[in-house]
Amino acid sequence: MSVREKVITLVLPVGQTEIDFTTALDSGFILGAELHSNHTDIDNYAEFGIFDDSGVAFSKPTPIDHWKRREGSGFADSYKPLLFETEHKTFQFKAKTKTPVVKETYFTLILMYKIKAECK
Repeated sequence: MSVREKVITLVLPVGQTEIDFTTALDSGFILGAELHSNHTDIDNYAEFGIFDDSGVAFSKPTPIDHWKRREGSGFADSYKPLLFETEHKTFQFKAKTKTPVVKETYFTLILMYKIKAECK
């Protein structure tokens, strides 16, 4: 197995409160994630969550600060731990704000995962 990154970016247009993106992930084990965003309006609560292919919150929507990389710990420990097998399932990634955004707002999620080697 090798450790890889998967980058998923959601862009919330001006005047909107919610954006989502659905995709299948490579077969592997998700170690953790970190989120980057240009959302700075502390009065406009923003959250991010991951849902499985049946619509159930796999990683419940939480404030975006909860997804930021932690400093002062080892590389693997600095990511928000997720620890799940992808099993070729489809996942929905969703960002939401309390009120419409006044500028185009991005949410970039970086997933760290171990990819299962394909037998050739």
